[in-house]
Amino acid sequence: MLFLEIVKPGLLSSFQDLGRKGLSYYAIPNSGVMDRNAAQIALLLLDKGHEEPVLECTSLAPTIRFHAATRIAITGADFSWKLNGTYVGVNNVLEIKSGDLLEGGFAKDKLRGYIGFQGELILSSVYGSKSTLLSAAFGGFAGRSLRKGDKIFWQDQTKLEKDVKHFFLYPGPEFNLLEQESRSRLCSQKYTISTDSNRMGLRLSGVPLKAVSYQLSYSAPLLPGFIQLPPSGQPIIVLQDGQTTGGYIRIAYIREVQLSKLNQIPLGQQLSFGLFS
Repeated sequence: MLFLEIVKPGLLSSFQDLGRKGLSYYAIPNSGVMDRNAAQIALLLLDKGHEEPVLECTSLAPTIRFHAATRIAITGADFSWKLNGTYVGVNNVLEIKSGDLLEGGFAKDKLRGYIGFQGELILSSVYGSKSTLLSAAFGGFAGRSLRKGDKIFWQDQTKLEKDVKHFFLYPGPEFNLLEQESRSRLCSQKYTISTDSNRMGLRLSGVPLKAVSYQLSYSAPLLPGFIQLPPSGQPIIVLQDGQTTGGYIRIAYIREVQLSKLNQIPLGQQLSFGLFS
């Protein structure tokens, strides 16, 4: 099992992400990390999406025992962090082995520090956020700050084949125009990135997808991340220099947070998709 154990909780250590938006009318505060810049740096160092949760440490660092190998990034305030007794500075990525002990002291120069994790943390999501709201006792880990003996589990994100990049899709406006078999094929086959891809669009090569109709009767809005399906049945992912309107059906889209990862895949390599409904 992949988990870490809290040996000492530190002071007000809790899991936070970017928080909850648009709920003030219902007296639900935004919550989220207190220092977005530091939290975002931790996630960027791990090549993770900016909406992922991190562990926010306040004034006094927690002591953490890892019971599985992973990678972490430490940013924000310098707590004089030590890994197995050896000092490690902030803004670093650390390769963690099972049994490793991470510990720190009081914050030196600032108040809050952040730990990002490579794996997908198994936390409670409330109103679309995994941020801990202490006053309402929900979100994050049991809706509270960490305590001695807490065990936080995560899912390994490296189980996918190393030569295939995996991305999650969301149904596009014309997803229902895909034939049923092609809806399944979209997320069951591997695509090769065509060499005629460019800054306008990333062209994919695979078993062609079939749709009831490929062409709209009007020119529809497009944004980077939209996936169009022309009559060839080979999907095209709109990129940063892509056209702003188009007539091909929009079968799915990739969230903006994943585009940076997508745009770094060399031509000729493969990728695959999963579908969020």
